[in-house]
Amino acid sequence: MSEYNAKNYTEQGGEVTHIGGVLEFGEGASLSGFPGAENIKPKTTNTAADIRADLNALIAKLKNAGLVIPDAWSVSVLACPTPAFMPTSETAANSGHATVAIDGTAITITLDCEVKDLAVADHGSTWGKHKWLGFGVRTGLGSIEGVKFTDDTGAEATLASDDATEATALGLSAGDFVLYIKAEDAKYLAGEKSFTLWADSYAKTEFTMQIVETKPAASA
Repeated sequence: MSEYNAKNYTEQGGEVTHIGGVLEFGEGASLSGFPGAENIKPKTTNTAADIRADLNALIAKLKNAGLVIPDAWSVSVLACPTPAFMPTSETAANSGHATVAIDGTAITITLDCEVKDLAVADHGSTWGKHKWLGFGVRTGLGSIEGVKFTDDTGAEATLASDDATEATALGLSAGDFVLYIKAEDAKYLAGEKSFTLWADSYAKTEFTMQIVETKPAASA
């Protein structure tokens, strides 16, 4: 008996169905639960600028609904040009021990020392005392206002004008934000820390972070 491989099949448990052949809808059939874009009211604008704005808004809604492939992030990372304006001198000193690089969505923070050698910085009652260090995340957007940020604990924030002001005060641009991390968290050394960015028209994307220490050379 010859082996037969079905092109259309449902995995055991019923949660995933694969369509490798034709999916045919008969007369009177309907489709429910399929993603749809936000309702868009008819427009009465008649200037070229208004039409362009309406078209761009329509495209964004289609991307957000998953009906058009969303834009990909073009994120880069960099040291803050003026770290002296960081919350504390200890944070600025810690950041001076670090260089940052990104490969795809993997961010590497390389220290010229060990984490234990970093200073404890006091970021106040809200953020507490930790081995804080900061660096810039360049989103590639003209402004970070409205960008949604989620850390690996599930805590969410929508970046606002205050975040852009903080970035520009550190010599970055309004399309950047400053990310402060608690370097003593062992998950950074293990490469298990991450954050997610999402914005209008842009795909929700996770970025991982890993700290690499430079250990002192062994004595002869």
